[in-house]
Amino acid sequence: MKPSLSVMGLVLVVAAASVACDKIKPPMPELQKSPATSGQASPQEGERTAFAQAAQKELDKLKVTIAEFKAKAEASGAQTKARLGEEVKKLEADLGEAEQRLTELKAATVESWNQLKESFSSSLEKLKSGIESFRKKAA
Repeated sequence: MKPSLSVMGLVLVVAAASVACDKIKPPMPELQKSPATSGQASPQEGERTAFAQAAQKELDKLKVTIAEFKAKAEASGAQTKARLGEEVKKLEADLGEAEQRLTELKAATVESWNQLKESFSSSLEKLKSGIESFRKKAA
């Protein structure tokens, strides 16, 4: 009697599982990952937005730093003011370039986003390097 109960239990489990499998729906199309277009995974919209927001915050902080440098240059003596003023102009130009790259990045298509991200990152590193150089010269 015990073996027949086990067999009946097994039959019920298999039957329930097969009925439940018929009710499973395939994943929704908007949740499925799209295939990579050029061998690289395309960035998701959330990743792009998060990167752009973080980049904008960083540029805003660097803009404040440059404004502080400009004020320091203005408060310096004539010779130092001229030298530091030139450095500040270079930093402002680098900042403008980085802001332009970020604008391009925000408007980029999925296909060009990775390339423009690298271009922006390069501009940002150039700006940061210039700021560090200014700090050393102004100290």
